Amino acid sequence: MIPTTKSKLLPILLLTLFTLLTPQSKADGVLCRARDYLGSYDIPDYALSVMVVDTTAYLACDEVGLYIIDISDPANPALLSTFDTADRAWDLIVVGTTVFVADYRLGLQIIDVSDPTTPSLLGSYDTPGRAFGVAVVGTTAYIADQDSGLQIIDVSNPKAPVFLGSYDTPGEAVGVTVEGTIAYVTDLESGLQIIDVSNHAAPTLLGSYDTPGEAVGVTVVGTTAYVADDYGGLQILDISHPSAPALLSSFQTQHHAQNITILGTIAYVADQLSGLQIIDVTNPEVPALLASYNTQSQSYDVAIVGTTAYIAEGYPDRSALSIIDISNPAPPAFLGSYDTPGEAVGVAVAGTTAYIAEGISGLQIFDVSDPSVPALLSSFQTEHHAQDITILGTTAFVADQLSGLQIIDVSYPKEPELIGSYDTPGRAMSVSVVGTTAYVADFVSGLLIIDVTNPVAPTLLGSYDTAGAAYDVAVVGTIAYIADGISGLKIFDVSNPEAPGLLGSYDTPDHAIKVTVEGTTAYVADRYNSLQIIDISNPTAPELLVSYDTPTWCQNVSVVGTTAYVSILSDGFYVLDVCNPAAPTLLASYDTPGSVVGMMVIGTTAYVADFDSGLQIIDLSDCPPCPADLNNDTSLNFLDISAFLAAFSSTDPTADFNQDGSFNFLDISAFLTAFAAGCP
Repeated sequence: MIPTTKSKLLPILLLTLFTLLTPQSKADGVLCRARDYLGSYDIPDYALSVMVVDTTAYLACDEVGLYIIDISDPANPALLSTFDTADRAWDLIVVGTTVFVADYRLGLQIIDVSDPTTPSLLGSYDTPGRAFGVAVVGTTAYIADQDSGLQIIDVSNPKAPVFLGSYDTPGEAVGVTVEGTIAYVTDLESGLQIIDVSNHAAPTLLGSYDTPGEAVGVTVVGTTAYVADDYGGLQILDISHPSAPALLSSFQTQHHAQNITILGTIAYVADQLSGLQIIDVTNPEVPALLASYNTQSQSYDVAIVGTTAYIAEGYPDRSALSIIDISNPAPPAFLGSYDTPGEAVGVAVAGTTAYIAEGISGLQIFDVSDPSVPALLSSFQTEHHAQDITILGTTAFVADQLSGLQIIDVSYPKEPELIGSYDTPGRAMSVSVVGTTAYVADFVSGLLIIDVTNPVAPTLLGSYDTAGAAYDVAVVGTIAYIADGISGLKIFDVSNPEAPGLLGSYDTPDHAIKVTVEGTTAYVADRYNSLQIIDISNPTAPELLVSYDTPTWCQNVSVVGTTAYVSILSDGFYVLDVCNPAAPTLLASYDTPGSVVGMMVIGTTAYVADFDSGLQIIDLSDCPPCPADLNNDTSLNFLDISAFLAAFSSTDPTADFNQDGSFNFLDISAFLTAFAAGCP
């Protein structure tokens, strides 16, 4: 119920909010990131390889050669010098004051960088093939020479390098790592080649492993080889017996794994279009994604020093050295769970009580005051299949498929009671309630608008038969947004609920099944492998901002401030930074035991309806939202105050800050507290 005294609260609210806009206010923070962008330096061509020594970064930059950059101030990297190699610089390694460059058609270039501001050529060796990779051990250089396999060169006198021997690999040698007397060569379609180089003049094959993709980069730690396998992701191999390497596990990165660095028990993968992937390899047989950073261009190589990642990026958008703070690569943490009897498909939370729509098992109600031990308070058997739930005050509104809308009194959560119901003509899949009006996505019957002023006898106000199948509904002000299956996103004017009118639509590529609206942006879970992010500032002409690919079905999406939580079939959920909705970046992920089909985020806690694994409760504190940033510009200012006032005046759910279904001073107090605290 909405208090009639709401308008009297606005002058008090205005006075308090303006008081907060004093110089002492802390409300000017920037939103938290799981990884922080520190700085970058743009380069005119592909940045393909990077190595960092102390406060200097060395980059192999294709046709513009060697770039040497001072990174003592990561926020302001400064160019020290460049050196135009004879052909195309693909890879490099720094040994002391010497840089060894794999220079494509002209083989090995050896450069003196004792004064990094004035690099000079010491010598070179023109290999027979195309030099893509280089490793140096002592006074010996090993070149991955594409069609000419592995080339071994004596560089004891860098001014006059001498050929020692070679091994012609079966594929195309593009990368090489040497440990002791064994060379590990990534040979594209021929996978990993393991070569005994104890006799430089006559290297011999020890063993090989044919990876599923194209092996392009390799790092060896002890008896484990980590292979960047392009579209085959990360392949982890047991090489304790070099003659018979064995697969320990594989991890499918989001794009094309190009190179890899291992630090302790964490693998850092340069994953081309998906930027930096950070993977826990504590147990190499069970690698797990910790986090990722979506770079602005294609990531080809990564170097790690302490808690900083240096990424070589190239084409099409830009080529650069990007510097990333990776001090916090932690994923969300498990808090607790409750294995419900049916299939958990929807969740709502009010205070310390969680409500689960449990399909054929109806409504399940839990005490989550201690998230580590959620306790069942009661259950309520709805007439059909409970699909979705909304809580308003002490009333639960359940979309119950073939039984339509069920209205349940939960004022005493241990003894829920049916108040009333409305049998919709289709299948009630989702429900949203604003004030005394319920909006039901009724599958093939489209949008139904129901007056619930008297919950004992709800009455139909109006309807609109959508072109597809209405799976979900979100209402903001006088506009309803429908995820309409194969017909995509539909936008309706519901200012006159008796005659809703179509404003606009956007035909998503697959099946729109969930929709969330934040500000002027709609986030649509489009089932088969994508989240669609749509600009709805002009509801008559919505426009796609970006499509974010997910590895499997995109099931659901929730947005809090500038953070989106995206449910993925069998893969848990992704946490995305949508500060710039046109360029979402992955902050972290969490793989639940089941399949996330419903999710609600309160503060730093996610309550997950995990299908056959019931209720899962996850700590999101590593990626906290900033709830008072209502206009999503990463700062707190008068624009956020204005947005809250407008939402509060129109009883928009955005202003229901304590999420109890009512609009009163408690919401004002909660907003003031969030605003005064600033953003973390």
